[in-house]
Amino acid sequence: MRPSTRPRPNGTAKVLMRWRGMGAILAVCFYSLFFSAHLRFQESPIYVRDGVIFGVASKTVFYDLSSGRTDDHRGIGVQHPAFTLIHQPAAQLCIKLWESLGQDLGGARKHGVAMLTCLAGAFSVVMIYHALLWSGSSTLRSILLSMCFGAGTCTWIISPLPQTWTFAGLGIACLIAVHARGSLARPIWHLLASVYAMCTFTGSIIPCLIMVLTRCAQERTQLGHINTKPLIVTLAAFTISFGLANLQRTIYPTSTPLPKSLSEWKNQHTQWQATPKTQALVSRQFFVSNIVAPAEVTSERDNTRAKVILSEPEWSALDLRRGLSGGWLLLLALAFAGLVWRAQIEPFTLGIISILMWNLAALQWYGAAETLLPQACLWSGVIVVAVGLGLERTLVHWQRLTLPVTLFLAVFVSALITRNWMFLQKVANVAGQ
Repeated sequence: MRPSTRPRPNGTAKVLMRWRGMGAILAVCFYSLFFSAHLRFQESPIYVRDGVIFGVASKTVFYDLSSGRTDDHRGIGVQHPAFTLIHQPAAQLCIKLWESLGQDLGGARKHGVAMLTCLAGAFSVVMIYHALLWSGSSTLRSILLSMCFGAGTCTWIISPLPQTWTFAGLGIACLIAVHARGSLARPIWHLLASVYAMCTFTGSIIPCLIMVLTRCAQERTQLGHINTKPLIVTLAAFTISFGLANLQRTIYPTSTPLPKSLSEWKNQHTQWQATPKTQALVSRQFFVSNIVAPAEVTSERDNTRAKVILSEPEWSALDLRRGLSGGWLLLLALAFAGLVWRAQIEPFTLGIISILMWNLAALQWYGAAETLLPQACLWSGVIVVAVGLGLERTLVHWQRLTLPVTLFLAVFVSALITRNWMFLQKVANVAGQ
């Protein structure tokens, strides 16, 4: 027999194949997980009423994605300037797919919209995995930390619901992933990630600028001069995003018009005034309970129905004595020890920290107390990437902790999935009352 002339893959090609395979496995697993949550939520009134679960505008977004081009699309605010243009055609394709599988129109609309949002959540998990891997984390810890993100309270509960913040979070995750890849990623991927991030949420303009500046600083350190190509790509992304936002107003004439002046943009401010209670609530939601669910579901009666809300900002509600929230705080502490040192020498790490600070500082512009959990899609992935960056540096310094920390992460992920699934079941039961 003649020997095969097919070239054997080199080491780099094998590693890339393994990365892609694991990304596909994570996508399938978490899409299934999110869609199972949708099946628990679909009988609740989330499709006929806004604010049933953590203030999510589920009815508004569901109607926007499942209705026709000339129907009313004013429910999506200008903070998401091209959301309808990008996602409504995709949602219509998903609805047609479910109709072809024998679903009636009502069921097809629910499943089609859920299919799109669950795919967005699953792709976010994959992007966080790649961001960790390409920034230097080990493969195993990248998998475990991305699973922490996917099984976290925010991602698992919000991804199955019709709303905009999962897509805004996907934009940030894509942005971080391509910049973690750096110059090894083609310019077109940097352009697409920036355009998508800006089109799904206008506040992502600042993270785009932060990441491109960190990339310029990193390339200056490596090459000895400033490469202007990343800046040009970001400028092109901003121009394209603005063009798509205007194109949406042409194709979807009933969508919310763009503000015509700076004063109109300022009027979009939520006027959310900070108090000691809101500070505690933000701190808890920013770092802990968006990953580890509280012990109990908090609800209140609204006319004839119950709606699920965030509980009062009492740290005892985190149930630290049972260990899961305390375990996450331990991981945050270990990560912080390495993150401070790493940020001094690595621009990418400094960029991640800057994005977190921006989200915290701008929360008064786009945030509100009742919608903190869905808006946590913007920073939950960034928190997990920061933990991964800090942990790797800590484990380099204290190598004896490598095996215990990795084992702890594996146990933590298992307990987190169990805890948050039980919390999700309770949320679904309360929302259905």
